[in-house]
Amino acid sequence: MYECKQCHVQIRGSFKSCPLCQGHLRGNGQKSPFPVIKAEYPLIQKMLRMGLFATLVAIAVCIGINLSQPQYGWWVLFVLAGSGCFWFSVFVALKKWHNIPKNILWQVVILSVLAIFWDYKTGHKNWSLEYVLPFLCIGAISSTCVLAYFLKLYTSEYILYLILDGILGLVPLLFLLRDELSVLYPSAISVSVSIILFGGLFIFRRSLFFSEIQRRTHL
Repeated sequence: MYECKQCHVQIRGSFKSCPLCQGHLRGNGQKSPFPVIKAEYPLIQKMLRMGLFATLVAIAVCIGINLSQPQYGWWVLFVLAGSGCFWFSVFVALKKWHNIPKNILWQVVILSVLAIFWDYKTGHKNWSLEYVLPFLCIGAISSTCVLAYFLKLYTSEYILYLILDGILGLVPLLFLLRDELSVLYPSAISVSVSIILFGGLFIFRRSLFFSEIQRRTHL
């Protein structure tokens, strides 16, 4: 057993210096009384590592195919950009996993911006405004309500994000009024769902609805 010259205490284990004063130890070491615990990565970290590696393999294969057939253009750049967008969204989701309603709102914003950017860069076919944005808003409102029910969240924990989801769900109305869309039903459904949401909040959660608005706007 080790003994510290300065602290005059006996120390078990394989220490190289005194854990109290960092001084020199004398004597012979003994087996540490603490069990050796093998570090284990959580399941989510293992899945992330496997996903990152699978993405890397897919990108490498695509690069190899594209380099061997350059006459078809550098389509591998779309693969790289798509992979980057996907993992950016995943990392944001993991960073904000503790607040699910906020996480859902962030995903709607991020995916909408990325979809509009991709739509613009691929010929501006308007698919981001006709399909992606409305269905994202519908999904955000529905998933927030369902998760709040099953996770038994307090209304104050998600009502702000639900209101913001509803506001985003009304954005397609602007494009409908300006006659910029050729496919109308996704945007019409999004607007209807948002109206139902605000109607329900006004009827069933009126006091909390207005108090949350006043608190956030400092009115």
